[in-house]
Parts: sequence; structure tokens; C-alpha cells
Amino acid sequence: MAIPESGPAASEVAKNIQLVRKARQLKQSDVSERLTAAGRPMLPTVVSKVERGERRIDVDDLVAFGRALGVPPALLLYPLGSKAEVEILPGQNVSTWDAYRWFVGEAGFPGDPGTPRGERDPETGLAEWYDDNWKEGAAPVALWREHAARLADWYAVPSRVRRLRLSEEDERQQRAHDWERAEEALGQVRDTMRMRGLTPPPLPDELPDDH
Repeated sequence: MAIPESGPAASEVAKNIQLVRKARQLKQSDVSERLTAAGRPMLPTVVSKVERGERRIDVDDLVAFGRALGVPPALLLYPLGSKAEVEILPGQNVSTWDAYRWFVGEAGFPGDPGTPRGERDPETGLAEWYDDNWKEGAAPVALWREHAARLADWYAVPSRVRRLRLSEEDERQQRAHDWERAEEALGQVRDTMRMRGLTPPPLPDELPDDH
């Protein structure tokens, strides 16, 4: 029997921990060892209580179980592919995909007017829905993804240019040109981060520090 203070999220995590453990063919003692290695010691008997809903799961537990089971913690909350719907709040059942997207900042709360619609702004990388009341709260998610994409573009320049089969001099010039454009695009994203009061992630050594 679940402890009285457990809500639907904790109950969902408890069930999914057991499902994933069994799918991985792990014993509760195996999970206990992995939790200890992750810095969250938990006896096998406690793991058992967690799975039965007899021990409340906190955020640290969620992260540690994700690490121990080799699954993103968000999927212990919202098991994509296993359930079509989840109880996101007491008495509120929604699509598992919609719940997951809200949890990771890709969409507004399921059913709210702020659910993403429309195209992404090519200058900021933000979807149109960021113009609603989620703008400040969820913008970092889109910006960090855009930053990662622009950084990947920068690293891809040499291989992309080689495929053009240019002369050595033309290839050198094309690389310099494409790197410059990639750095400009990356700089725009970082400027947008700063305008929103965010600290951009550190740049790799290969790129000049933009402070």
C-alpha cells in the first residue's frame, strides 16, 4: 500500500522503477549496488519498499535510480512507449508524450493555450509559443539546444567542405568562410542568452572566448 502522502508522480516512478529493473533483468540487490556506486546508498530492502510505494521517492532518488537503471530520469516519470496516458496531477490524465514535453520544457502544460504552435524563429531559435507566459521560464531549453546545434555545425565544417572536392586553396577559403558563418550564428545564440540574463555555456578550447 502506498504511503498516504504519495501523489501520482511518485506512484508512477515506483511502478516504472520496477518495470525497468525487470526489463534489464536486474535484481534489487543489483540496483542497490548501482545506487551505492552513484552515491545514493540504498539497501535492497529499501529498493523493494520504493517499488511497492512504501518509501517516498524524492528528487535525489529519481536521479540516482535513473543513473542506476540506465534510463533518463524523465522516463521514470513519463514512460514513453509503455503508457499512452499518465496522471500528471491528481485527477488530471494526459498524453504521456505531452507530459514528457512539458517536463523537459519543450511545451506548455498539456491543454494550456501555451502549447507550442508554429515555426521556430530563425534568429532566436525559439518556437512561436515562447511568446506566451512561458517565454522566460522555458526559453533556456530551446536556447541550449540551439547552442548545441550551432556548435555541431562549427565542428562539421571540415568534413562538409571536403565533400565539395575543391582545390586546396579553395577548400581553405571555404573552410574559413563557413567557420566564420558558424561562429556568427553561435554568437547570436550566446548574445540572446545574455539578453535573457543567462550565462552561456563555456566554449571549447578550439573557439575563441567571447567573454
